[in-house]
Amino acid sequence: MTKAKPQVVTILRSETACRARLLRRVPSGRVAATALLAALLVTAACGAGGIRPRFQPLPQAMTDTVHNRPDSVTLLISELLTAKGIEVRHVRPREGYVETKWFETGTGRTVSDQSIDTDSVVRMRFWAEPAAEGETMVVGEVVRRRIIDPSLPDRETEEPVPTGHPALEIVRGVLANVKEHSES
Repeated sequence: MTKAKPQVVTILRSETACRARLLRRVPSGRVAATALLAALLVTAACGAGGIRPRFQPLPQAMTDTVHNRPDSVTLLISELLTAKGIEVRHVRPREGYVETKWFETGTGRTVSDQSIDTDSVVRMRFWAEPAAEGETMVVGEVVRRRIIDPSLPDRETEEPVPTGHPALEIVRGVLANVKEHSES
């Protein structure tokens, strides 16, 4: 097997700089394919390709600390929501994130994300972050639609539910169950 020789490629920058040439070595064949594959793998591993949103929980979100790993807490939250009949949209144990679909609070029935019932249609999000050794900080929020505008990102159309909203009791119950399961 012979070793591929690099080729030299001349690139002209612009008309005014046509005398100045940039020489660049371009690997050929397998070397180029291997380099491209390695670059893609590194990009995929390091990129923010997850589901977890970049925004932070709302200040009104409920928080508690439990004795368990974030991935275990995330799976438990998903199971508890499903047991209550609430459909989960995203569960990412490695990211410590759970998000429900939009649902009607009284029935738990999943509804369209374009529903105009802004009082009883909500979405829940839970974050599980490592805290002290062997502990996880769990944050749960409930949002409703402030406006319906498909041209805006979801977060810009949401607002926290008001104090006393029935969905807040669901989040309290989930957090209490997570704590109870983590203590036993």
